[in-house]
Amino acid sequence: PRLAERPFDSDRKRMSTVHERDGEIVAAVKGAIDSLLPRCAFIMDEDGPRPMTDEDRARALAVAQRLSDEALRVLAFATRALPGVPGDEEDIERDLVLIGLVGMMDPPRPDVRQAVETCRTAGVRTVMITGDHASTARAIGRELDIFRPGDLVVTGAELDEMDDAALDEAARNTSVFARVSPLHKLRIVRALQHAGEVCAMTGDGVNDAPALKAADIGVAMGITGTDVAKDASDMILMDDRFTTIVYAVREGRRVFRNIQKVVSFLVADNVAQIVVLLTAVALNWNAPLTAVMILWVNLATASLPALALGVEPASRHIMEHPPMRVNNLLDGPLARRVIFQGVFIAALALVAFVIGQNAGSYELGCTMAFGVLGFSQVLRSLNQRSATDPVWDREGARNRQLGLAAAASIALMLVVLLVPPFIDAFGGTTMDLGQWALVVGFALLSVVQTEIAKAIGRWRARR
Repeated sequence: PRLAERPFDSDRKRMSTVHERDGEIVAAVKGAIDSLLPRCAFIMDEDGPRPMTDEDRARALAVAQRLSDEALRVLAFATRALPGVPGDEEDIERDLVLIGLVGMMDPPRPDVRQAVETCRTAGVRTVMITGDHASTARAIGRELDIFRPGDLVVTGAELDEMDDAALDEAARNTSVFARVSPLHKLRIVRALQHAGEVCAMTGDGVNDAPALKAADIGVAMGITGTDVAKDASDMILMDDRFTTIVYAVREGRRVFRNIQKVVSFLVADNVAQIVVLLTAVALNWNAPLTAVMILWVNLATASLPALALGVEPASRHIMEHPPMRVNNLLDGPLARRVIFQGVFIAALALVAFVIGQNAGSYELGCTMAFGVLGFSQVLRSLNQRSATDPVWDREGARNRQLGLAAAASIALMLVVLLVPPFIDAFGGTTMDLGQWALVVGFALLSVVQTEIAKAIGRWRARR
């Protein structure tokens, strides 16, 4: 029967219970070897307890070190006969008899090493924080490829001796923090943030809440996590698996990239229309597009493909790109590409307008400019799926919705350009085969321009 208990404490790193056994009162103590051994005065031998010597202590530490080097978690066990149930809990954990050591393995899940490697490829650094012995933590970190040559292992005792500046410097090269308490997590998070890192912290206990709150992204365990940890976090892992964080990173990147694709797709179209109209005003031309044509381009050829781009599957290279450190959707290089695309399409539309106006009438010029803008917008949505991969090379990332949206947009354009009542309503006119070929050819040129820009980007990346 259990008569008393002193529960485990992360600072003490041990636990004690008091029992009645065969009419005697005995204490049972278990904990970390470095915490328990200083409180042991005897060691259990074949003939019973005997005083512990320095040689015994050295042998116990050597055994613990050997087990730790094999990635085993080591627990020391001790006991003590008591005259009665102690009134002071501190009386339990002194003059103990060391019984022995146990090495236990909590093997990592098989998929964790691959997840860590995926994170490293994606530019995400993994840091392990554990209460295990430094040797155990180093061995597990090496097994998971978290700890590599040149990395540091910092213990909680060493961390306590560091000021904030020293910890900031150590955090840059430390991949394993061992023998730490949950309260140390907050200092580690702040040190990583001071080093310029965007920090995600995992935790499950009440003491982890400050670190979860301070991190850029707090990740709580859904199964073993406390309510306090869940409330302080930004994300909850319902399966408590590290690989789920990697999936979340991949999905977050996919969503962000898709928003970028939609925004750049629509902005390039608007830039093209603005440049067309501003050029006409600057040169004192008649407007190359009627108002209803502009509305139709925005409604029929922009909206449907943009919606389909929003559900684009992730690129197979999405976890090979470095993290983006931008606070806007259109960073410098992307903004320049979008503006150049818009100006290029505008130039094609203006050339088509001039050719049509000189060959027939003002209405024909408007119709040809309208066709170039509309069809180039639809075709450009296809190579907008990736900023690097060619339009024909999207293996494993099919987007049926985009194909249907492009087909629907082309059909709507054909209705306006071929059905007489719609032609008249939009202020256009019919085109012959040569003019149709010119419109389609100019629209295809917008795709060619984007693919050439991609090829140049891939060549620069290889260089």
